[in-house]
Amino acid sequence: MNKIEEFKRRNRKRNSHLYATNLTAGTDYILCPASNERLSMIKSSYIERVLCMSVDDYDKQYPGVRGVSRARRANIKKGLSAVDSTSGLSAYEKSQVNAQKTLAKLDENGISGYAKKGQKTRATHMCNINKYGQNGYSQLATRAIIKGNATKAKNGLILDPSHRNEFYRYKSVVTYITEQYRSEITAGYKTGLAGTPGAYHIDHMFSIMQGYKEQISPLLIGSKYNLQMLPWKENLAKHNSSHITLNALMDSARYTAEQSLLEYAMFANMIADDIRAVSPVSGAKLVRVFNESNIRK
Repeated sequence: MNKIEEFKRRNRKRNSHLYATNLTAGTDYILCPASNERLSMIKSSYIERVLCMSVDDYDKQYPGVRGVSRARRANIKKGLSAVDSTSGLSAYEKSQVNAQKTLAKLDENGISGYAKKGQKTRATHMCNINKYGQNGYSQLATRAIIKGNATKAKNGLILDPSHRNEFYRYKSVVTYITEQYRSEITAGYKTGLAGTPGAYHIDHMFSIMQGYKEQISPLLIGSKYNLQMLPWKENLAKHNSSHITLNALMDSARYTAEQSLLEYAMFANMIADDIRAVSPVSGAKLVRVFNESNIRK
């Protein structure tokens, strides 16, 4: 018996009241077009675990279906507002208290309802294997990561995934230029990996991420005018923030906005060509091609 057939068997037994002949679809129940079952509400867990679909796919295929029936919504509202004169609790609160008492009881083997519920949930998740071989827990984690990254990208904390390849190639140019100044910038400082006592890191005062977002020449971002030494803890805590304004950096390096934008455009074109050709990431190659282009001019 597959998941849908098993669900139908349990649903007809658990929600037999939804199959009375005098009920109205949309008011007393929601008819799921995928399973043809009557439900008081269609939740994401039902869509993902029983129908084995994503919520987005379900909404695209059956727009406006997912939700709670009007009758169920009214019952929930009534349960939240009606207060028992003896206990002072609403019907909903009483049901929660009773459920907690029931789950806390131990059976003849000394196992509580909470423990059995946990075992059942774990077994369900471990058996819920998708086509990629992920169990239910891995699927939940993947969805959480994707949703979290989308929110971070929307808030400007990380790059949109579609821009990452371009950014990594831009960063490779900045890193290559920075390495030319390593011995000069690190002179007199103890360097080492994060966690090394007393170690310093090279820091880009105007961050690489900000340089990419604002279309600043990678040659300027990687130049010695944008470099400083910071204790490793401060450098990690800084993340992608900048310790210097763009105008201050340009003044220090004697750059103009026009020069920076022209250089950025040249590198952006070369990066786009490399992405189309699926070429390996190489800041050294991009700088060499840039320099050769300027020599020919």
